[in-house]
Amino acid sequence: MIFTTVRVERPEGTVALSGVAVQIEGALPSDSVEADLAGARPYDLFWVYTSQGVPLVPLLRRDVLFDEQNVDSETGLPAKYRIVGMVETFEQDHQEALCERVVGR
Repeated sequence: MIFTTVRVERPEGTVALSGVAVQIEGALPSDSVEADLAGARPYDLFWVYTSQGVPLVPLLRRDVLFDEQNVDSETGLPAKYRIVGMVETFEQDHQEALCERVVGR
């Protein structure tokens, strides 16, 4: 489990927000349609939860989240996650999104 802040970019590269507090947790293989019989996944899946309410600009599917505090160990660049599943909003409490870790670039 990682507590961090992220910058949210829309697919066109437009920065929608920055400094969004989130919690990032690995998704279980059973959470993924991509899980095979051995429980392996073709890429890393994570649940991202906003931890200080729903952002002023709510998260949307296809948004890319750039970790503002942690780097990708393979590239040395900020860790990057793409929202690949439906984003659930729980009133004004928080949002939950299924994301894939984008490796490289």
